[in-house]
Amino acid sequence: MIMKLHLGQTGLELVHKPVNLKSIYGERTTGNAHGIIPEFMIRNPATKRAVFIEIKRQRAAGNAHERACKYMMPGIVNALRDAGNQPPDVLPMWWIFTNGIAKNPDYRQAITFWFQGIGRNLLLWEDVKDPDPVIDHYENYIKGMLGV
Repeated sequence: MIMKLHLGQTGLELVHKPVNLKSIYGERTTGNAHGIIPEFMIRNPATKRAVFIEIKRQRAAGNAHERACKYMMPGIVNALRDAGNQPPDVLPMWWIFTNGIAKNPDYRQAITFWFQGIGRNLLLWEDVKDPDPVIDHYENYIKGMLGV
């Protein structure tokens, strides 16, 4: 909702549960699509560029941070770039961790260690009542990937 309001009349699209990557692995033996569906995608229709967003909300226990790492795998990174119309030097993924996982020092330590070198793609959003960190992070790091 924060990004939908922020994007407003910019001409950028916020898509919930985009299906661009739904079949990247092919088909399951059942005939159903086999792939991944990120939580959101921001797309610039003018440049055809897109950035995918994965939001992980959990209490201070669980493995959401581990599941988020699938988006770092080389095959998925290539699929993200293709689907997002991005050049090879861009990682079109924005990870947002919130609630207990963003506040717990043990999780923060692991997450910041794992995301070394791609910190611009990561937001540890502690106070979900304050939209400013999300907007600031988007403006400073994500918006440029969309060719805006």
